[in-house]
Amino acid sequence: MKARCVIPAALFGAAALFVEELYRFTFCRESSPILGPILDKKGHEEAYYLVRDAASDALRNMPCERLHIRSSRGEMLTGFYYPGSGKGKRIAFLVHGYRSEHAETAGLYVDCYERLGFDLFCLDQTAHGESEGRFIGFDVFEADDCLRWIDELRRHFGEDVQIILHGFSMGGATVLKAAPEVSPQVKFIVDDCGYADAEKQLKSSLGPLYPLLRAINRVVAGYDLADTDVRPGLLKARVPILFVHGMQDPTVPFENGKQLYALYQGAKDRLFVENARHVESMYRAPADYENMLAAFIRTYIEPSSF
Repeated sequence: MKARCVIPAALFGAAALFVEELYRFTFCRESSPILGPILDKKGHEEAYYLVRDAASDALRNMPCERLHIRSSRGEMLTGFYYPGSGKGKRIAFLVHGYRSEHAETAGLYVDCYERLGFDLFCLDQTAHGESEGRFIGFDVFEADDCLRWIDELRRHFGEDVQIILHGFSMGGATVLKAAPEVSPQVKFIVDDCGYADAEKQLKSSLGPLYPLLRAINRVVAGYDLADTDVRPGLLKARVPILFVHGMQDPTVPFENGKQLYALYQGAKDRLFVENARHVESMYRAPADYENMLAAFIRTYIEPSSF
Protein backbone atom coordinates (compact mmCIF):
# COMPACT_ATOMS: atom_id res chain seq x y z
CA MET A 1 0.00 0.00 0.00
CA LYS A 2 2.81 2.41 0.87
CA ALA A 3 4.52 1.74 -2.46
CA ARG A 4 1.30 2.56 -4.32
CA CYS A 5 1.16 5.93 -2.55
CA VAL A 6 4.81 6.74 -3.09
CA ILE A 7 4.70 6.37 -6.89
CA PRO A 8 1.84 8.85 -7.50
CA ALA A 9 3.44 11.27 -5.03
CA ALA A 10 6.75 11.02 -6.89
CA LEU A 11 5.01 11.61 -10.23
CA PHE A 12 3.17 14.62 -8.82
CA GLY A 13 6.41 16.02 -7.47
CA ALA A 14 8.17 15.55 -10.80
CA ALA A 15 5.29 17.22 -12.65
CA ALA A 16 5.27 20.17 -10.24
CA LEU A 17 9.04 20.57 -10.65
CA PHE A 18 8.71 20.52 -14.44
CA VAL A 19 6.01 23.21 -14.37
CA GLU A 20 8.11 25.36 -12.02
CA GLU A 21 11.17 25.04 -14.25
CA LEU A 22 9.16 25.74 -17.39
CA TYR A 23 7.77 28.90 -15.80
CA ARG A 24 11.29 30.01 -14.87
CA PHE A 25 12.55 29.24 -18.37
CA THR A 26 9.77 31.30 -19.98
CA PHE A 27 9.06 34.21 -17.63
CA CYS A 28 11.98 34.78 -15.27
CA ARG A 29 15.35 36.49 -15.50
CA GLU A 30 16.91 33.38 -13.93
CA SER A 31 16.23 30.85 -16.66
CA SER A 32 15.88 27.20 -15.70
CA PRO A 33 19.27 25.48 -15.28
CA ILE A 34 17.50 22.22 -16.08
CA LEU A 35 15.45 23.15 -19.15
CA GLY A 36 17.64 25.94 -20.51
CA PRO A 37 20.36 23.69 -21.94
CA ILE A 38 17.69 21.47 -23.49
CA LEU A 39 15.27 24.04 -24.93
CA ASP A 40 17.61 26.88 -25.93
CA LYS A 41 18.31 26.39 -29.62
CA LYS A 42 20.37 28.43 -32.05
CA GLY A 43 18.13 29.99 -34.68
CA HIS A 44 20.72 31.37 -37.08
CA GLU A 45 23.66 30.24 -39.17
CA GLU A 46 27.06 30.54 -37.55
CA ALA A 47 28.11 33.42 -39.83
CA TYR A 48 25.29 35.57 -38.44
CA TYR A 49 26.51 35.11 -34.86
CA LEU A 50 30.07 35.99 -35.86
CA VAL A 51 28.92 39.29 -37.42
CA ARG A 52 26.46 40.13 -34.63
CA ASP A 53 28.85 39.32 -31.80
CA ALA A 54 31.73 41.28 -33.35
CA ALA A 55 29.44 44.32 -33.68
CA SER A 56 28.20 43.85 -30.10
CA ASP A 57 31.74 43.71 -28.73
CA ALA A 58 32.68 46.84 -30.67
CA LEU A 59 29.71 48.72 -29.20
CA ARG A 60 30.56 47.61 -25.66
CA ASN A 61 34.00 49.13 -26.12
CA MET A 62 32.63 52.50 -27.22
CA PRO A 63 32.33 55.32 -24.67
CA CYS A 64 28.80 55.79 -23.40
CA GLU A 65 26.82 57.61 -20.74
CA ARG A 66 24.72 55.45 -18.48
CA LEU A 67 21.27 56.78 -17.62
CA HIS A 68 18.91 55.44 -14.98
CA ILE A 69 15.19 55.58 -14.29
CA ARG A 70 12.93 53.73 -11.91
CA SER A 71 10.03 51.70 -13.28
CA SER A 72 6.48 51.93 -11.97
CA ARG A 73 7.28 48.61 -10.24
CA GLY A 74 10.19 50.14 -8.35
CA GLU A 75 13.00 48.57 -10.40
CA MET A 76 16.10 50.54 -11.36
CA LEU A 77 16.51 50.42 -15.13
CA THR A 78 19.69 51.21 -17.06
CA GLY A 79 20.06 52.87 -20.46
CA PHE A 80 23.14 53.60 -22.57
CA TYR A 81 23.68 56.76 -24.61
CA TYR A 82 26.30 56.61 -27.37
CA PRO A 83 27.08 60.05 -28.85
CA GLY A 84 27.21 60.00 -32.63
CA SER A 85 26.47 62.55 -35.31
CA GLY A 86 23.12 63.60 -33.84
CA LYS A 87 24.62 66.14 -31.42
CA GLY A 88 22.19 65.18 -28.68
CA LYS A 89 19.16 66.28 -30.71
CA ARG A 90 18.60 63.31 -33.03
CA ILE A 91 18.47 60.00 -31.21
CA ALA A 92 17.74 56.46 -32.39
CA PHE A 93 16.23 54.68 -29.39
CA LEU A 94 16.74 50.92 -29.84
CA VAL A 95 14.72 48.38 -27.83
CA HIS A 96 16.02 44.81 -27.66
CA GLY A 97 14.00 41.63 -27.51
CA TYR A 98 13.41 38.60 -25.32
CA ARG A 99 16.46 37.37 -23.36
CA SER A 100 18.79 39.75 -25.17
CA GLU A 101 20.49 42.96 -24.00
CA HIS A 102 21.32 46.36 -25.42
CA ALA A 103 24.67 45.70 -27.13
CA GLU A 104 23.73 42.33 -28.59
CA THR A 105 20.95 44.02 -30.54
CA ALA A 106 22.25 47.55 -31.16
CA GLY A 107 25.73 46.68 -32.38
CA LEU A 108 24.56 46.01 -35.94
CA TYR A 109 22.88 49.43 -36.17
CA VAL A 110 25.33 51.92 -34.66
CA ASP A 111 27.25 52.58 -37.88
CA CYS A 112 24.07 52.90 -39.92
CA TYR A 113 22.58 55.49 -37.57
CA GLU A 114 25.90 57.34 -37.37
CA ARG A 115 25.84 57.73 -41.17
CA LEU A 116 22.23 58.87 -41.02
CA GLY A 117 23.00 61.62 -38.50
CA PHE A 118 21.84 60.08 -35.22
CA ASP A 119 23.14 59.32 -31.77
CA LEU A 120 22.23 55.95 -30.28
CA PHE A 121 20.32 55.25 -27.10
CA CYS A 122 19.59 51.70 -26.06
CA LEU A 123 18.41 50.11 -22.86
CA ASP A 124 18.48 46.90 -20.93
CA GLN A 125 14.85 45.89 -20.55
CA THR A 126 13.46 44.95 -17.15
CA ALA A 127 14.87 41.58 -16.02
CA HIS A 128 17.66 41.83 -18.61
CA GLY A 129 21.29 42.93 -18.52
CA GLU A 130 22.13 45.66 -16.01
CA SER A 131 18.48 46.53 -15.26
CA GLU A 132 16.71 45.21 -12.20
CA GLY A 133 13.61 43.06 -12.29
CA ARG A 134 12.79 39.38 -12.01
CA PHE A 135 9.88 38.90 -14.43
CA ILE A 136 9.71 39.42 -18.20
CA GLY A 137 6.57 41.32 -19.19
CA PHE A 138 6.29 40.37 -22.88
CA ASP A 139 5.58 44.09 -23.64
CA VAL A 140 3.19 44.83 -20.74
CA PHE A 141 5.93 46.08 -18.39
CA GLU A 142 8.24 47.09 -21.20
CA ALA A 143 5.88 49.49 -23.02
CA ASP A 144 5.35 51.50 -19.83
CA ASP A 145 9.11 51.53 -19.25
CA CYS A 146 9.67 52.70 -22.82
CA LEU A 147 7.37 55.68 -22.32
CA ARG A 148 9.24 56.57 -19.13
CA TRP A 149 12.52 56.44 -21.04
CA ILE A 150 11.14 58.80 -23.68
CA ASP A 151 10.26 61.27 -20.92
CA GLU A 152 13.80 60.89 -19.55
CA LEU A 153 15.32 61.59 -22.98
CA ARG A 154 13.18 64.73 -23.25
CA ARG A 155 14.35 65.83 -19.81
CA HIS A 156 17.98 65.01 -20.49
CA PHE A 157 18.33 66.33 -24.05
CA GLY A 158 15.57 68.94 -24.26
CA GLU A 159 12.05 69.18 -25.63
CA ASP A 160 13.42 69.73 -29.14
CA VAL A 161 15.03 66.26 -29.29
CA GLN A 162 13.85 64.11 -32.21
CA ILE A 163 13.56 60.38 -31.57
CA ILE A 164 13.30 57.29 -33.75
CA LEU A 165 11.83 54.45 -31.67
CA HIS A 166 13.19 51.17 -33.08
CA GLY A 167 12.28 47.81 -31.55
CA PHE A 168 13.18 44.20 -32.29
CA SER A 169 11.11 41.04 -31.63
CA MET A 170 9.61 41.54 -28.13
CA GLY A 171 11.07 45.04 -28.42
CA GLY A 172 9.10 45.47 -31.65
CA ALA A 173 5.92 44.55 -29.81
CA THR A 174 6.99 46.93 -27.04
CA VAL A 175 7.28 49.95 -29.35
CA LEU A 176 3.98 49.10 -31.04
CA LYS A 177 2.30 48.79 -27.65
CA ALA A 178 3.68 52.21 -26.72
CA ALA A 179 2.77 53.79 -30.08
CA PRO A 180 -0.62 55.31 -29.09
CA GLU A 181 0.96 57.20 -26.17
CA VAL A 182 4.33 58.37 -27.47
CA SER A 183 5.11 62.07 -27.23
CA PRO A 184 5.55 64.28 -30.33
CA GLN A 185 9.33 63.94 -29.98
CA VAL A 186 8.97 60.42 -31.43
CA LYS A 187 8.93 61.14 -35.15
CA PHE A 188 8.52 57.57 -36.34
CA ILE A 189 8.68 53.96 -35.15
CA VAL A 190 10.44 50.93 -36.61
CA ASP A 191 8.99 47.52 -35.74
CA ASP A 192 11.44 44.76 -36.66
CA CYS A 193 9.90 41.29 -36.27
CA GLY A 194 7.46 42.26 -33.52
CA TYR A 195 4.59 39.91 -32.69
CA ALA A 196 0.90 40.76 -32.72
CA ASP A 197 0.42 39.21 -29.29
CA ALA A 198 2.54 37.03 -27.02
CA GLU A 199 -0.35 34.69 -26.25
CA LYS A 200 -0.23 33.09 -29.68
CA GLN A 201 3.55 32.81 -29.49
CA LEU A 202 3.46 31.13 -26.08
CA LYS A 203 0.50 28.87 -26.87
CA SER A 204 2.58 27.47 -29.69
CA SER A 205 5.66 26.86 -27.53
CA LEU A 206 3.97 25.81 -24.25
CA GLY A 207 1.17 23.70 -25.72
CA PRO A 208 -1.36 22.26 -23.24
CA LEU A 209 0.50 23.78 -20.28
CA TYR A 210 -0.17 27.31 -21.49
CA PRO A 211 -3.42 27.89 -19.50
CA LEU A 212 -1.75 26.74 -16.28
CA LEU A 213 1.35 28.88 -16.80
CA ARG A 214 -0.78 31.87 -17.76
CA ALA A 215 -2.71 31.49 -14.50
CA ILE A 216 0.50 31.15 -12.49
CA ASN A 217 1.90 34.26 -14.18
CA ARG A 218 -1.17 36.33 -13.29
CA VAL A 219 -0.54 35.55 -9.63
CA VAL A 220 3.26 35.62 -9.56
CA ALA A 221 4.12 38.42 -11.99
CA GLY A 222 0.84 40.32 -11.72
CA TYR A 223 -0.18 40.69 -15.37
CA ASP A 224 -2.27 38.77 -17.88
CA LEU A 225 -0.77 37.60 -21.16
CA ALA A 226 -4.00 38.68 -22.87
CA ASP A 227 -2.78 42.24 -22.29
CA THR A 228 0.24 41.72 -24.59
CA ASP A 229 -1.88 42.13 -27.73
CA VAL A 230 -0.60 45.22 -29.58
CA ARG A 231 -3.46 45.41 -32.10
CA PRO A 232 -6.07 47.36 -30.09
CA GLY A 233 -3.54 50.14 -29.42
CA LEU A 234 -2.25 50.06 -32.97
CA LEU A 235 -5.73 50.99 -34.19
CA LYS A 236 -5.46 54.20 -32.13
CA ALA A 237 -1.88 55.15 -33.05
CA ARG A 238 -1.00 57.68 -35.75
CA VAL A 239 2.79 57.93 -35.57
CA PRO A 240 4.48 56.81 -38.84
CA ILE A 241 5.65 53.18 -38.68
CA LEU A 242 8.12 51.19 -40.75
CA PHE A 243 7.34 47.48 -40.50
CA VAL A 244 10.33 45.17 -41.05
CA HIS A 245 10.14 41.38 -41.03
CA GLY A 246 12.15 38.43 -42.27
CA MET A 247 10.06 36.28 -44.57
CA GLN A 248 11.65 33.07 -43.25
CA ASP A 249 11.24 33.97 -39.57
CA PRO A 250 10.67 30.76 -37.53
CA THR A 251 10.45 32.59 -34.18
CA VAL A 252 7.84 35.27 -34.85
CA PRO A 253 6.25 34.02 -38.08
CA PHE A 254 6.11 36.40 -41.03
CA GLU A 255 2.30 36.42 -40.81
CA ASN A 256 2.69 38.78 -37.83
CA GLY A 257 4.44 41.40 -39.94
CA LYS A 258 1.93 41.14 -42.78
CA GLN A 259 -1.03 41.34 -40.41
CA LEU A 260 0.28 44.32 -38.47
CA TYR A 261 1.18 46.24 -41.62
CA ALA A 262 -2.28 45.61 -43.11
CA LEU A 263 -4.00 46.60 -39.87
CA TYR A 264 -2.23 49.91 -39.36
CA GLN A 265 -4.13 52.96 -40.63
CA GLY A 266 -1.44 55.61 -40.12
CA ALA A 267 1.48 56.57 -42.35
CA LYS A 268 3.50 53.42 -43.00
CA ASP A 269 5.84 51.45 -45.20
CA ARG A 270 7.32 47.98 -45.09
CA LEU A 271 10.54 46.08 -45.66
CA PHE A 272 9.91 42.35 -45.96
CA VAL A 273 13.19 40.57 -46.61
CA GLU A 274 13.43 37.27 -48.45
CA ASN A 275 15.60 34.54 -46.90
CA ALA A 276 15.83 36.49 -43.61
CA ARG A 277 15.13 34.69 -40.37
CA HIS A 278 14.34 36.33 -37.02
CA VAL A 279 15.78 39.88 -36.79
CA GLU A 280 18.11 39.12 -39.71
CA SER A 281 16.98 41.85 -42.10
CA MET A 282 19.92 44.18 -41.42
CA TYR A 283 22.28 41.22 -41.80
CA ARG A 284 20.69 40.03 -45.06
CA ALA A 285 19.81 43.36 -46.69
CA PRO A 286 21.79 46.18 -45.03
CA ALA A 287 21.58 48.59 -47.99
CA ASP A 288 17.80 48.18 -48.33
CA TYR A 289 17.35 48.62 -44.58
CA GLU A 290 19.46 51.78 -44.45
CA ASN A 291 17.74 53.21 -47.52
CA MET A 292 14.31 52.71 -45.93
CA LEU A 293 15.46 54.40 -42.74
CA ALA A 294 16.93 57.26 -44.77
CA ALA A 295 13.65 57.71 -46.63
CA PHE A 296 11.69 57.91 -43.36
CA ILE A 297 14.24 60.37 -41.96
CA ARG A 298 13.91 62.63 -45.00
CA THR A 299 10.14 62.52 -44.66
CA TYR A 300 9.59 62.78 -40.91
CA ILE A 301 12.67 64.38 -39.31
CA GLU A 302 12.62 68.16 -39.41
CA PRO A 303 15.26 69.40 -41.89
CA SER A 304 16.14 72.34 -39.66
CA SER A 305 17.75 69.93 -37.21
CA PHE A 306 20.53 68.98 -39.65
